[in-house]
Amino acid sequence: MTSSAAVTEAATIHIRPYAPADAGACVGIFDRAWHAGHPYAPRKIGVALFEAETKDETILVGEISGSIAGFVSIYLPQSFVHHLYVEPALQGQGIGTTLLARAVALAGGSASLKCQTRNESALSFYRRLGWVEVTAGTGEFGPWVALRSPG
Repeated sequence: MTSSAAVTEAATIHIRPYAPADAGACVGIFDRAWHAGHPYAPRKIGVALFEAETKDETILVGEISGSIAGFVSIYLPQSFVHHLYVEPALQGQGIGTTLLARAVALAGGSASLKCQTRNESALSFYRRLGWVEVTAGTGEFGPWVALRSPG
C-alpha cells in the first residue's frame, strides 16, 4: 500500500468519543478480535468485562459509513494504550493505525502499551508503525512485551 492510499483510506474513518450506546458494538468487536488474535487464551467477553477493563479510560471509536469498526482505550494518567481492537474482517484498512495515532495524540505525543508475544499479527503491526520494545514479562495470558510509541 502506498502512503497516498493509506491517507485516502484513513480519510474515510471517522473517529469520535465513545458513548454508552456504543457498548454493544465495542463488546462484539472486542470479543471477535480477542479470539482471532488470542486463540490460546479463550475468555468470555461481555459488557461487564468491557466496562471493568475500560474503567477510568478514555475510549474512542472508529466508524466507517456510520458503523463502528474498532475502538481504542487509553489510560491518560499513564499514557497507556490499554485496548486497541478492530473488527477482524476490516483489519488492514487503516482503522487501527488511525485510532492508535489519535490515542497517542491524546496522550501528548507519546504512549506505551503491552502486546502478547503470541499475537504475532498485532506485534508486527506495532513494529511496522515504529513502536519499540522496552521490557517484557509474563502475565495471565502468557508472555508479553511493553512497547513505546516512536518519537
